Amino acid sequence: MTQIKTKFKILYLSQNLIKNWFGWKNLLLFLLVFCLILAAASCKSQIVNNYTAKTKNAPSNLTKVVRIGHQGFGALFYLKAKGSLETRLTKMGWSVEWTEFVAGPPILAAIGKAKIDLGYAGFVPPIFAQSNGVPFVYIANDSALPGSIGIVVPQDSPIRTLADLKGKKIAATQKTAGHYLLIRALTQGGLQLKDAEFVDLPPTKAREAFVRGEVDAWAIWQPFLAQLQETMPVHFLTDSDGLMNDRNFYLASRSFASDFPDVVRIVMAETRKMAAWITRNPEEAAEFISAGTEMKKTTARILTKSRSYDLLPIQNSAVEEQQRIAEIFFRLGLLPDRIWIEDVIWKQKLDL
Repeated sequence: MTQIKTKFKILYLSQNLIKNWFGWKNLLLFLLVFCLILAAASCKSQIVNNYTAKTKNAPSNLTKVVRIGHQGFGALFYLKAKGSLETRLTKMGWSVEWTEFVAGPPILAAIGKAKIDLGYAGFVPPIFAQSNGVPFVYIANDSALPGSIGIVVPQDSPIRTLADLKGKKIAATQKTAGHYLLIRALTQGGLQLKDAEFVDLPPTKAREAFVRGEVDAWAIWQPFLAQLQETMPVHFLTDSDGLMNDRNFYLASRSFASDFPDVVRIVMAETRKMAAWITRNPEEAAEFISAGTEMKKTTARILTKSRSYDLLPIQNSAVEEQQRIAEIFFRLGLLPDRIWIEDVIWKQKLDL
C-alpha cells in the first residue's frame, strides 16, 4: 500500500510541475513516458525479487545426504564410530547424517515422516509399521543369538518360572521384540497376555521402574540388559531360545531405495565389512566402541558377544517367519488388518 501511495504522490506532483513548465500541450506525452518508466522499474524489481527468493531456497552446497537411524547396538552403531562410510560416500558427493534411537518403533516412525532414509530395527516394529502404511522396504537382515534378549526378575524375587508371572507386572516396550517374547513366554508358561499386567514403557523408563521395584519383571534386549546387570543382580526367567529368532532387519524408505539403489548397496556393503570385523575381533571391537562412546568396557564386551554381527540379503526363511509373527499379532487383535510381508521386500540384489 505504501508503494502505491508514493507512486500516486509522485504522479500528482509531476502533473503540477508539467502545468507550470510546459503547459497542457505536452502533458499527455510526459505521462506516457512516466508510465513506461514505472512499468520498467516494476519488472526489474520483480526479477530481482524472484532471483533473491530462488537464491534463498537453494541448497548451500551440492552434497547429497543419506540419513541413517541406528540403535545403541548393531553394526551400524560401530560403523558410525569408525567413519569409513563417510570416507567412501564423500567421493560420490554424499554426506552421512546419523541419528540414534532407543528402539525400533521410533526408527520406523522417522522413516514414515521422511526424517531418515535407512534404519535398523528388530523384527516386530516393521510389522506394525507396514500395518500403519509406512512406506518402507526390507533390505537385509542379520542372524540372531538367544542371549541378546530375555525376561529378567530381581535375583531375590520369588518368581522362578514363567507360570509364576500370573498376575505380575511385567515391563516391556509395546510393538518390539520384547513384547513378542513376553507373549511367547507366557504361552509357554500356560498363560495368556491378559493373565499378567503388561506395562508398556520405553527401555530407559522400564529400567527405572524395574530398579525401584515398581514392576516384577522386564522383557528387554541388549545393551539395556547388560547395563542392568552392571547395577544389580538379576535372574533370567528365559531368553529367546526356542521361543523366537531375535533377528534384526536393515530397512529403507521405499522412495530412497528406489531412487538411490547404489547408495543403499554401498551402505550395506560397508556395514557388512564392519560386522565381519566385529565378529573376528570382539575384544578389539569392545575396546573401540568403549573408547568412542560413553559405553563401559564391560557392557561393550557383553554387547560384542551377545549376538551375531553379520548382514545377509533377505532370505525366504526370514520372510516366512515374519509372516507367521504377523499372523499371531493379527489373531490377537493387535493388528487391525492382515498384512503380507512379501509386499515390502526390496526386489533388487545387494551384490554382497
